[in-house]
Amino acid sequence: MVILAANNIYKKYGNVQVLQGIDLEICKGEITSIVGASGAGKSTLLHILGTLDQPDSGTVTLLNKPIHNTTPQKLAALRNQHLGFVFQFHNLLPEFTALENVCMPKFLLNNHTNNRAAIEQRATELLDLLEVSHRKTHKPSELSGGEQQRVAVARALMNQPDVILADEPSGNLDGQRASELHQLFFRLRKDFGQTFVIVTHNAELANMADRKIELKEGKVLL
Repeated sequence: MVILAANNIYKKYGNVQVLQGIDLEICKGEITSIVGASGAGKSTLLHILGTLDQPDSGTVTLLNKPIHNTTPQKLAALRNQHLGFVFQFHNLLPEFTALENVCMPKFLLNNHTNNRAAIEQRATELLDLLEVSHRKTHKPSELSGGEQQRVAVARALMNQPDVILADEPSGNLDGQRASELHQLFFRLRKDFGQTFVIVTHNAELANMADRKIELKEGKVLL
C-alpha cells in the first residue's frame, strides 16, 4: 500500500536547480533510505515530502490526497497528525523536560491539556519503550546525545504518524550509539509496522534499508 508519493517534483533555489523531476513512492511498513553526495537534493526532497517546503511544480500525496497547495494552518495540522520528524540535532525544546518534549505533539493536536494525565502516560510508555523513561524529568542539556535522539524518536511517535521522516538521524552520534539507533528503527517497524524515510550518509543504515534511493544532481539514479 502506497502511503506517500511524489510525482515529477522540481525545486529551484535562485539559479540552482536542486530537484529535477523526482518520482517516488513509499509503501506502508517500508524503510527507505535516500543517499547521495552533499548538494544532491536529499534534504530538500525530504522537506518537501514532509510539507516543510513547497515544490515549484509536481505533486506530493499522502494517503492518496494532495498535501500541498493549502493553507499553512492546514499543513501544520497535517504534519502533526500524519508525519513524524527526527533530525540530526534533535530540535528538542531546551526549556522543557524530556517528558514534556514528547507530549508536545499531542498537546498541539488536542489544542488543550485537559487530558494531560493520559497524554503523559502515553509519553512515558514511549520513553520506556525507548529505554529513557528514567530520564523523563531531565531537560535536553542534561541528556547525552543518544538519549536526546531517543527522546526525539519518542516525540515523533507520539501521534502514531503514518510516516517518520528522518534527516541524518545518526549523524551526530558515535558509532555505537548510531548502530543502536539504527536497530531501534527496525524494531519499531517490526513491532508497530512503522514506516520510515531516512536521509543518511551512513552506509550501514542505508544498506540495511528495504530500499535505497540514490540522488545525483537532483535526479534519482536508475
